[in-house]
Amino acid sequence: MELTTRIMSFEDLKKNKSSSDSFDKIVEEVKAVSRDPVEQDQLLTERIVLDLIQSQARKAEASISKQNNYNQEKAASTSAGNYHMKIRKQSLGSSKVEDEYKCIEEKVSKLIKNKQNKAKKAVSMRSALSSIPSTPPDMPMEFKNKIQSLHGFRVQLVIQKEIFPTDLSPHHDRLSMPKNQVSNQDFLGEQDKKTLKLEGSIRVKVIDPNLNENELRLSEWKFKSRSCSGLSKGKRSSSYMLNSGWSKISENKKNKLQKEDIIQVWSFRVNNDDNPPIYGEERLCFAVVKLTDTDEGKHCLIESDPTSAS
Repeated sequence: MELTTRIMSFEDLKKNKSSSDSFDKIVEEVKAVSRDPVEQDQLLTERIVLDLIQSQARKAEASISKQNNYNQEKAASTSAGNYHMKIRKQSLGSSKVEDEYKCIEEKVSKLIKNKQNKAKKAVSMRSALSSIPSTPPDMPMEFKNKIQSLHGFRVQLVIQKEIFPTDLSPHHDRLSMPKNQVSNQDFLGEQDKKTLKLEGSIRVKVIDPNLNENELRLSEWKFKSRSCSGLSKGKRSSSYMLNSGWSKISENKKNKLQKEDIIQVWSFRVNNDDNPPIYGEERLCFAVVKLTDTDEGKHCLIESDPTSAS
C-alpha cells in the first residue's frame, strides 16, 4: 500500500469541521503551555501534524478493516489456493503501514511532551527568580566583622540565589553559581582566570553561614544543552562551582541549609602574607550568607555559634 499525506494549512484546519479539536481550542492549549511566540508556533505546528497523523491513521485503519472484511468474504466463496497467499501479503503490507503511522505518532508525541516539560521548567525557574528580592540586602554585621578579622578587602556580592536539591546532594558535592546570574563578573582577577584555565580550579577559603572557615575549590563548568532531534544546535552555558568540600558545609546542621532557601555568596580578598596588597599575592575568598523571610522583603542571619568561628 502506498502512503500519501496532504499538507494542511492553518486555514484548512479552521475549515475542517470534522476535526475532534477546533483550531481555537488548540491555540488556547498551546498558549497555556508557552508564552514565547516562536515556541507557540512550533508547538502549534507539531500539534497540527499530530492531529493529521491521527486522522490519517484512523482512515487507514478503516480502510484496512474494510479490506479485511472483503477479503474474508471473498476467501469464503473462492476455492483457489493462490488467493490465500495474496491475502496474506496484503495483510502484511497493511500491518507495515500501520506500524509506520504508530512510529511517527510516537515521535511527534514525544517531541511535544519534551517541549511541554521544558516550558514548565522555564516557568518554574522564572517563579523561583521572582521570589528573590530585586534589591539584595546588605551583608550582615557578623560577616563584616569576620572578614575584618581576616583583614579582608574588596568585598562584593557575587550572586543571590535559591538553594536547589543538587546544591544539597552529597553525591554532587558542589554549590552551583550560574554565570548568567552572577551580579559582578569581575570578582575574578586576571591571575584567577589564568589559573582556572590552566589548572581547572582555584583553592579558596569559604566562610559558611555559621561563620566557620572552610577550604574548598572554585571551578568553572561549561555545558552544552542538547538539541531537539538534531533540528537546532545546543546553546552553551557555564557555571562557577564551589566544590571539593561543599558537602561538609551543606550537611552541617548548624548551617541549616534547606531546599528553596535564599542565600548570598560574597567574595573578598586577603593577602597571602602581611605585606600590602600586591597583585598575584592575593587570595580569593567567599562568604555564604543565608537569608530568611524573603517573601516579606526582610532578612536575618541564622543564629551562629560564637565559639565555632576560627
